[in-house]
Amino acid sequence: MKKLYLILIIITAAGLLTSCVSSIKYLDSPPPKFKNVQNESDKNSNYIKANEWMVNVFSNAESVIQFTDKEEGIVKGKYAMKKSVVSTSQYGLSQPAFYSIITIRVKNGASRIEIVPPSGMFTQTDDFKNEYGFTPSMFNKDSDKLILSFENHMLGESANDNW
Repeated sequence: MKKLYLILIIITAAGLLTSCVSSIKYLDSPPPKFKNVQNESDKNSNYIKANEWMVNVFSNAESVIQFTDKEEGIVKGKYAMKKSVVSTSQYGLSQPAFYSIITIRVKNGASRIEIVPPSGMFTQTDDFKNEYGFTPSMFNKDSDKLILSFENHMLGESANDNW
């Protein structure tokens, strides 16, 4: 009888412990997104506009411009698509940051933005079916906003044009 109770206790404990574990589902990263923008500005003005846009959008310490080459017309940076969250509670869930690489190329009358998604995109689900992490749909939504913002900025006038 003691053995039967012991077996029941072990099975119950194993069931409880496995139900508390969150499942992690790794998702494939979507393809990079890009957009060409035609305008009337020369290469120098487009380069300045691209830098202005990056400085305005990269508004936190986690997003940084990493490379610029004015002669080639390239501006490249690492952008925090989702900031990290550090839980201070035993019940909370810490989450890593997810970074995309944004590359802007400019020339006379045109510019191009390319956003490469983070590698290792995942979703983590807890017992209450809440999702944590970063998904391809989140990337698509955020990158579409960035591309629209970039396009609007590049089609407008630079503060450098008329001062």
